[in-house]
Amino acid sequence: MAAKIDVELRNIKKVFQNNVVVQNFNLQVEQGEFISFLGPSGCGKTTTLNMIAGFLEPDEGDLFIKGQRMNGVPPHKRELGMVFQTYSLFPHMTVAENVAYGLKLRKVSKTEMQERSKRVLELVKLPHVADRYPKQLSGGQRQRIAIARALVIEPSLLLLDEPLSNLDAKLREELRDELKRLHQEIGVTTIFVTHDQEEALSLSDRIVVLNHGHVEQIGTPADIYHRPASEFVHTFIGKTNKLEGRVVARQDRLLTVETQSGLRLKAVHPERAVAEGDAVTVFIRPEKIRLTAADAPADANRAKGKVELTSFLGAFTECDVRIGTEVLSVKVQMLDPGLSLSIGSDICCQWSPEDVLIMPGERG
Repeated sequence: MAAKIDVELRNIKKVFQNNVVVQNFNLQVEQGEFISFLGPSGCGKTTTLNMIAGFLEPDEGDLFIKGQRMNGVPPHKRELGMVFQTYSLFPHMTVAENVAYGLKLRKVSKTEMQERSKRVLELVKLPHVADRYPKQLSGGQRQRIAIARALVIEPSLLLLDEPLSNLDAKLREELRDELKRLHQEIGVTTIFVTHDQEEALSLSDRIVVLNHGHVEQIGTPADIYHRPASEFVHTFIGKTNKLEGRVVARQDRLLTVETQSGLRLKAVHPERAVAEGDAVTVFIRPEKIRLTAADAPADANRAKGKVELTSFLGAFTECDVRIGTEVLSVKVQMLDPGLSLSIGSDICCQWSPEDVLIMPGERG
């Protein structure tokens, strides 16, 4: 049975003063999906969200919600809830009045208004603050009230515009988990704008990675992280080591690459498009590199170096290892007994050919 499509964008384009902010944007959002728009500042993610909400009109293309074309339809007729970065709560109203405001506009009966407001406050675990005013709440509580206000109208679509960016790191993590729980309980189709990779990876069913108004890739968090479609996606999502080199041998799917500094490494690359003599860019995630003193398996990559820098980050330690003229960033959770990460220590880096990502360059 085919999935129902709640939101569809077809060839959307938006221009501001001759500056193309969004172009050729195509997306289908399935019913109940949690989609994140992820990218750096100015990439077009909030502009696209505002077009879905009806605050902006696309200059080209068509926008559909629940199968109905929405071009020219005002926001209040789109059956959606929106949560802004700045909470936007009315300071002169109590929490209960803020939450019920959308229901009041829709002329819902007083009894139903009270029941629905109470239910949604319980959903965000804040029934005890109903009689308080926004200034009496913490930042995290205010953001949860803003979410409750958006949910109380029972929207078919929930739009979230960087709702966690004004919070401190610990509170942001707590509310991120709260959002995930809410989505699992309610199942409302959600589009979430963020520049925070961790938020997008942990919350989303799929991520849309944007760069200068272009869609770089649409995929699951695992696809985006492990199988990036472009160099931009790979370098923007997480941390990576980037090396330039040339293919010196190819045997079936196994490539041998020599970097510009002379480091030789093996990489598994299934595509036949890369041939011997081609220039390539090599990427290795820091967490894929193991520090060891033991001999590596015959099919593994191994390179000796010296520890140049270490940073203890609680759950793991990051260190830079110099190998000739190359410096590899390594993320270590557990260090083998007998190894030292002191500055200047001799160390050996080991990683699998399957953990090396190859991006083709120019033909040799």
